[in-house]
Amino acid sequence: MANMGLGRLGARRRSVFGAAMLIGASLAALSLTGCGASLGDFATASVTNYQAANLFAPAGYNISQNADGSMHVTAAGSPSTPTDRLTKIAMAAAADYGNEQHQKTFTATPPETTFKCGKTKSTDKGKVIDIKPIDLRVVAIDVTYGRDGIAPAARNTRETAEQMKAALASETVPPDVQAAATQEVAQQCGRT
Repeated sequence: MANMGLGRLGARRRSVFGAAMLIGASLAALSLTGCGASLGDFATASVTNYQAANLFAPAGYNISQNADGSMHVTAAGSPSTPTDRLTKIAMAAAADYGNEQHQKTFTATPPETTFKCGKTKSTDKGKVIDIKPIDLRVVAIDVTYGRDGIAPAARNTRETAEQMKAALASETVPPDVQAAATQEVAQQCGRT
């Protein structure tokens, strides 16, 4: 009995320690803004990988439910991330989610690409300062899950998740493709 109590206590300490480390890392990243770097430098510095988006790292996938019960999957990426890679991230996330929900198949709408242009000015203590904008390319798909795969366009969730994640892990985006993708985002956001 005593060991069970110590195990729980250890898990709580690890949980609190993990949270403290996350907060510390976040504060360290934010404190770098005074050194000429910004959070935008970290969030959009390279090609986006398969990861969930969050407050501190807006590049990645996000899944939400539509009013009709289908799921809305977005994949946001740094300016250097091409649309086809973001489509793979969205498809991998959709397939992964379906697999976790024990759905055998899914169908997805054609991907739609939009651009999210970040702010270039901010106010600090009443003073307007220039900031490096966090511009993102965003690919969105709507997904419907099914257990039987009746629809001809239905894809297997487990197989698709494995294939897409493997493709993303082994894929390299050449510098010229990254430069072209970055230029496209700059044009869409009026930065050229």
